[in-house]
Amino acid sequence: MRIFTFIFFLIIISLETQSQNIDFFREDLTFKLNENKFEVEGNYYFRNNLNRPLRLKLKYPFPNDSIFGEINSVQCIDLTDSSSTISFIEQDYMMFKISIPANESKTYRISYHQNLKSNKASYILTTTNRWGKAFEQATYELSVENLIIDSLSYIPDKVEVFDDSSKFYWQKENFMPDRNFEVFFHKKQQNE
Repeated sequence: MRIFTFIFFLIIISLETQSQNIDFFREDLTFKLNENKFEVEGNYYFRNNLNRPLRLKLKYPFPNDSIFGEINSVQCIDLTDSSSTISFIEQDYMMFKISIPANESKTYRISYHQNLKSNKASYILTTTNRWGKAFEQATYELSVENLIIDSLSYIPDKVEVFDDSSKFYWQKENFMPDRNFEVFFHKKQQNE
């Protein structure tokens, strides 16, 4: 029991130290939604606060509920050298590697598609809380085609409506998400 307790405390100390050494300080995401598929693509910004290079594996979660379908077309690219950083993919998460020089920042582009089985799409935002710091900046854009939005978990800052599509925009500063990004919708009927 003592060994287990000691290992548990080492893991906790390691996680706390890691969160002080690296900042996940910004994300800029674009979502595309139609009645069958939810697409996510965006840039994720990390900062190394150490005087030495930092290499880590991070877990990127996907919504995994019976109302959601399979995740596919998963990509994670280091934008400085266009290399893939994925080390492992499961239905509910991906593991990816980051490597950041001392006292520098790096951007990674992550994208995936999720098939939908219901009238709800979701992107997991609340894992930001595990980093212990708010996003310095975050931008989100949602494009929908031939759908009526019934509700959004966050009120948009701007909305553009076209004949068969709509775009929603969010711009946040010092943003600590308290809920996931969720969209409830229904298919547009001819009389709507």
